[in-house]
Amino acid sequence: MGGYYDSKIMSINRLRVNTDGEGITTLVAFWGCKLKCKYCINPQCTKEKTYRVSASPRELVEFLSIDDIYFVSTGGGVVFGGGEPLLQNKYILDVGKLIPKKWQIRIETSLNDSWENIKILTPNIDKWIVDIKDGNWDIYKKYTRVDGRKVYKNMLMLSEIVGKEKIDIRIPRIPEFNNEEDVARSVEKYKNLGNVEIFDYIM
Repeated sequence: MGGYYDSKIMSINRLRVNTDGEGITTLVAFWGCKLKCKYCINPQCTKEKTYRVSASPRELVEFLSIDDIYFVSTGGGVVFGGGEPLLQNKYILDVGKLIPKKWQIRIETSLNDSWENIKILTPNIDKWIVDIKDGNWDIYKKYTRVDGRKVYKNMLMLSEIVGKEKIDIRIPRIPEFNNEEDVARSVEKYKNLGNVEIFDYIM
């Protein structure tokens, strides 16, 4: 793929089954992230030498269309992840304008960005999959090395605008960083803003 967009696509993973919500999906993973998580599952997303390509929105949609029958028949679609896909929000917005309405559009994000960068995507995303890290800001900063206080404010506004049924909130147990009580407090903090799932980070 080529094109004039600096889309920084790190990888495209096809035929994912029930890993990013309902149905068969294709994950488009972008390079780049503001966080520096201790146990990052995609550490290549911040390495300058990581291979990445650019594609125009139309080129990307044409490539994704090879799995149209799977998306439509299973209720799946495309998932934007990374890294942090909000860093490519305008590109995602342009891609979304070309995606068939029968496809689901989902995004996996830390939600740690300006509200303005999030807001422009709210009309186009069918499901927000938000990795909270932890609701305690001291733990959050220790783990990510970035301040996380804007995350809760963004979640409040996102839930109000799109509705909590469109938000899946993922709260991890992080070895050496939080415990069951910390996780329980995070669940209590976010449980009314989306569908909460607890999971274990694998080091």
